[in-house]
Amino acid sequence: MQIIDGIAALKKHHSGQICLALGNFDGVHLGHQKILQATIALAKAKGKKSAVLLFVPHPLTVLFPQHAPKLLLPLEDRIAFLGKVGIDYVIIHPFTKEFAVITPESFVQQVLAAELNVAAVVVGFDYSFGHRGKGTPSDLVKLSKKYGFCVQVIEPVKVDNEIVGSSAIRAYLAQGLVQDVQRLLGYTYFLRGIVVHGDGRGRKLGFPTANLQVNEQIMLPAHGVYLTQVVAGDMKAWALTNIGRRPTFHKKDTTVEIHLLDQNKNLYQKELIVYFLHRMREEKAFQNAAELVQQICQDVQKAQHLIRSYTAEGKDFSPFSC
Repeated sequence: MQIIDGIAALKKHHSGQICLALGNFDGVHLGHQKILQATIALAKAKGKKSAVLLFVPHPLTVLFPQHAPKLLLPLEDRIAFLGKVGIDYVIIHPFTKEFAVITPESFVQQVLAAELNVAAVVVGFDYSFGHRGKGTPSDLVKLSKKYGFCVQVIEPVKVDNEIVGSSAIRAYLAQGLVQDVQRLLGYTYFLRGIVVHGDGRGRKLGFPTANLQVNEQIMLPAHGVYLTQVVAGDMKAWALTNIGRRPTFHKKDTTVEIHLLDQNKNLYQKELIVYFLHRMREEKAFQNAAELVQQICQDVQKAQHLIRSYTAEGKDFSPFSC
């Protein structure tokens, strides 16, 4: 896979036509994966290269920043997923207010036909494009006939009779329902970040924690305690991960704190991937530290029972196993 910096740069790397997937691909969920698979299959059938066009930042961040959603995946992980499924080119183009005023037909004529030289375009059923998002998949089909390429529109992907979409995934995440998030993603939800210094309170309580610094644009699961699996390089470990504001100690900032269950390692400044498997409980405020320690001991016992179940199933939580 090759990363292309901007729409105009594609011609420096590729002279022929391409089959292009359009969309935000935030989360690269099961619906996105079907679009990508269709793009790759179409490219092979036509003897072309496959490509994805990503706008950075998210268009809503530029147009309506107060309504812009938190992201499910940072850009580097989205790109890694696209490479894993077999896309040839990822074109990353800056989304600006100037770019946003392009009409739907101008986008098709100038960007898709002239600049990118598309042989085919694949979009989801709810894709929109052009000024104010006025362009629809049916508009794209009509315009494609005028400008000489074909369009494939992917119908909704359903899991348990529920349409897969980033909004539905965010709704589950906001409730801490990480197993439902996994159903729609098609892989285990994870956070990636760097371990930074905390206040050392967990160590004083007998349960040392690693504080994970996560990209502020990424959506966190609902506050609570989760059974997680942590990966740092070659290290894999089971952990309890607390997301919240530590109300027992009257803190107000949201933190991601990780307590390793089966290892005792210094993780400071290491990059961690944390896979969220099961929500143990909501965040609580305790009367004192002793009550908190008692609850953590109960959490550890429950976690160990769950771990035996996961271990027996032999599951792999690799982020790129979709």
